[in-house]
Amino acid sequence: MNYHAHIYWNTKEEKAKALELRIFQHDNGCSLGRIRDEAVGPHPLPMYQVGYNDKIKADIEDYLYSHHGGLSILLHENQGEDELRNHTIGARWIGEALELKLSFFQR
Repeated sequence: MNYHAHIYWNTKEEKAKALELRIFQHDNGCSLGRIRDEAVGPHPLPMYQVGYNDKIKADIEDYLYSHHGGLSILLHENQGEDELRNHTIGARWIGEALELKLSFFQR
């Protein structure tokens, strides 16, 4: 199984914290998406995406729970083409849950 984490920020300070998390993720086998300095797709704030698998899931998610520093982080399984399902059914939040623009998936 593959997973995604979306790490969001809204201020320079929050972005700095998000980039600190990125160093750990890089050093521990995650695939890192582009840094998006604006809201994109269904995501309401700037963010980047992290991909990881079952082998490192516990380590990555434990680290995010312990070190999120108040950031909002969306965790979800990546189960193929149904992106609406991926981002809603079984999705979990660390920190404050944000309202995704779900209409994006209905195009």
